[in-house]
Amino acid sequence: MLLACPFEVLPDYALEAKPDPRKMPGMVKALDMMGYDAGALTPEEAAFLKEAGAPLPAAFTVLGTAPQTKLVPLGGDTVGIVFFPPSPDPKKPAPAALGDAVAQAAKALRGKARLVIGISGLGMGDEKAFLEAHPGVLDILLGSGPNAGNAGQPSADGKTLWARTYIKGKTINRLDLFALPGAPDFAWKPGQTYKTSVISLDERYPADPAVEKLFQ
Repeated sequence: MLLACPFEVLPDYALEAKPDPRKMPGMVKALDMMGYDAGALTPEEAAFLKEAGAPLPAAFTVLGTAPQTKLVPLGGDTVGIVFFPPSPDPKKPAPAALGDAVAQAAKALRGKARLVIGISGLGMGDEKAFLEAHPGVLDILLGSGPNAGNAGQPSADGKTLWARTYIKGKTINRLDLFALPGAPDFAWKPGQTYKTSVISLDERYPADPAVEKLFQ
């Protein structure tokens, strides 16, 4: 399963220069070629693509003021995705009501999905606060936005596996799941129920000629 957090198109910090708008149609085609199952765009990213004359990537959801959900069939099971809305003021901690709404949306997916995954661009601080306020509501939280990335670690109660993207798109976070939640005593345990890795996109991965052609 291939998922994308916010900030695939624009950087998550204001000092970084925006990409060349002329390359956006090619970038969207490249994202579509990768075959994402789900992804998130901030409203600013969606507007930037529109201004550049590029369509939205297939399977990506534009974040709104309320949580959005998506059900994705996968290998005979169904995965539920909850998209965190952006914070109304990124310079301040996200309001508790935002996390409460996400938790409610996640709970509504139980019974419909075998696994419930949250996709967030709030940043490490707000994601940590969400996990503390709503333990076990999500099975997996994929985070992005301000502060450090991580390969993947269990929450304090062991019920949520939390991974965060690294900046500038030069790595891919990979989660291998050896078991799925369901039993009351289930907990994420490294080497037993999951394994994480961070793949660096360095010289070991040569450029795909078909993708390079999109940017010429």
